[in-house]
Amino acid sequence: MMPVNDQRDHINWVVLELTRLGEQRVEDGTLVEALTEALDAPDHPVFIPAATYIRDNHRITLHLMEGYVFVATGLAEGCYFALERDCPYVRKVLSSTDSHGGSVLQVIGHRDIQEMCDRLKTEVSADIDEGMRVRITEGKYRGLIGDVSDVLGEDAFVHIRLRSFEVIKSVPKVFLEPVGEEDDGA
Repeated sequence: MMPVNDQRDHINWVVLELTRLGEQRVEDGTLVEALTEALDAPDHPVFIPAATYIRDNHRITLHLMEGYVFVATGLAEGCYFALERDCPYVRKVLSSTDSHGGSVLQVIGHRDIQEMCDRLKTEVSADIDEGMRVRITEGKYRGLIGDVSDVLGEDAFVHIRLRSFEVIKSVPKVFLEPVGEEDDGA
């Protein structure tokens, strides 16, 4: 008999609408830290449907959904609603009214967040080009940083240099993310 997949074990995500100041924090890469500090939960998962990287010495931010961010459930509901009141980066916490007139958080499932992550990886991988510095995100060389020496279809040839090891490996572009100088520590 197959085990039952209990949906209560899956993370759901609260939807936050950002202010213009919040959107600026997405661009400069500081929103996650600001939100987790406001929640007083430093390691709490936050997903921003955007990717920022350096290309030709220019900072590029690719947005899937501008103006929104997702915070994992697991905290008291009041913590999320306090963001709307106390955090200058959050315009609104998406919610509905229950039959007693109380606010109930609107959440989306983890599968939806995973689909956004996958779509973001695909869109970023389309921008992988020769000469870019990249981090490998999956597979045997996961976590290593190298330089793209060539691109052939959906694969890139990445030149990886370590102290006692140097190799060029073919890696699917969806397993690569561009990195800038500030991310250069392997």
